[in-house]
This record gives sequence, structure tokens and C-alpha cells, in this order.
Amino acid sequence: MGIVIDFTAAKLSAIADTLENPEDVEVVLSILAEYFEGEIAIAWQDGGPVIMPLSEKDRTGGIPPGFSVVGYDEGKVEEGDKGG
Repeated sequence: MGIVIDFTAAKLSAIADTLENPEDVEVVLSILAEYFEGEIAIAWQDGGPVIMPLSEKDRTGGIPPGFSVVGYDEGKVEEGDKGG
């Protein structure tokens, strides 16, 4: 049996490791926890993560730099700061 590598989890962990603002680190780790719990899905666009809540409840708790959010409601898109 092979080994399964979750590249999304690895990329989110790497993002958290590179952030200097502790609040941003906390938000990224919260996003990672929600991803593991199956509350959100993560897609990647132009190298940046796009958070997709899987229910109506807004679970993001803020958007750290480089992140975007696609809302549960069709057509809602919110972009975070693209700076570092």
C-alpha cells in the first residue's frame, strides 16, 4: 500500500511557518483545522489558497494575506491582501 500525501495540508503548514504576524498564523492554523474537520474545502488559484465553506456558517474567522474566500452563497467572492 502506498503513502498518501496531502499537499494542501503541507502547503497551508508552510504558509503558516512563513508568516510573521501571529494573528495571521493563528488564522491559517484555524483554517487548517477546519480543513481537517471537513468544514471547508481548499482550492488553489494562481498559487494561492481559495477557501470554500461547505455550509452556510461562515467559519473563516478572517482572511490572512494571500487567501481568497468563495462564499457559500453563489457569487460571493472575497479576496484577502495579496501582500506578504
